[in-house]
Amino acid sequence: MKKAAVIGCGNIGQRHMRNIKNLFPKATVCAIRSGSGNTSCPADADLLITLEELDSSFELAIVASPANFHVAHASHCLNLNIPTLIEKPLAQDYTQGLHFSDSLSLSKNKLAGVAYCLRYLPSAQFMKQLIEQKQLGQIYNVNAEVGQYLPDWRPGTDYRQSVSARSDLGGGALNELSHELDYINWLFGVDQVLSASLRRSHELNTNVEEIVDAQIKLKNDALATIHLDFLQKRPHRKCTIIAEKARIEWDLIANTITQFDANGVKTLFDGSQYDKNNMYLDMLIDFTAQKQNTVSLNEGLEVLHIIQRIRERAQNV
Repeated sequence: MKKAAVIGCGNIGQRHMRNIKNLFPKATVCAIRSGSGNTSCPADADLLITLEELDSSFELAIVASPANFHVAHASHCLNLNIPTLIEKPLAQDYTQGLHFSDSLSLSKNKLAGVAYCLRYLPSAQFMKQLIEQKQLGQIYNVNAEVGQYLPDWRPGTDYRQSVSARSDLGGGALNELSHELDYINWLFGVDQVLSASLRRSHELNTNVEEIVDAQIKLKNDALATIHLDFLQKRPHRKCTIIAEKARIEWDLIANTITQFDANGVKTLFDGSQYDKNNMYLDMLIDFTAQKQNTVSLNEGLEVLHIIQRIRERAQNV
């Protein structure tokens, strides 16, 4: 690879710049700022350019701008036939994402992917295999939870001005923590959203949902409960499965999977020493090699549709 561009210079954009350099040391990495305030070139990029300076000689573009810019920035790159990886969520909302997907030709659709990197976590790959091989028997209930204190996400910045805290930039727990919705859909398939609640605390003073609770019927007829929040002072990310043969506890932060059954407790997977940046590296390798394991635009659109149905259910409570 000779030339790559990253649109958006926040924490995730800078991570992508470093990782491109790691994987392709000879590549020229160009940064494109999504805002107009800062005109300096990020330390992890070789050049700072404008969106208009992109051309078809670029072999990779990563859209890491705020969600409300994703469609415009991705469309620009895809119209130049640049393979484009779009940070989650695919778009600010389902309607915007649907219009975007419908506007693309089949060839351009295949050039794009959505960066739900948790699928590349080794314990996630193990979970996928465990479920596909039906090792647990019938699955009855799934509980997916994630919580992290929003002011701790981006040290040194005012969280209230961040993408996560602003509805106009596509923030809120549903979009920002949509990894849980993606992996539940990937592992089990979402059938219906049965009920939902969206709440805001008195702590953070944002204009977005800070707490999300939803009950979902899965395609295997199991029930899933989803909890997302911006409030837990100690980061928490776990998934519990209650099934015919065992109960499974998947700790996504520890990267471990534990089984509880009549015979006792057993560690099925221990990746506690895993460097989580490897998720991003593996995702980039997969996308640039066109192995077709990258999350597709259609899968990214499915997550937005789940988000929309959660919002609709919450309004009807």
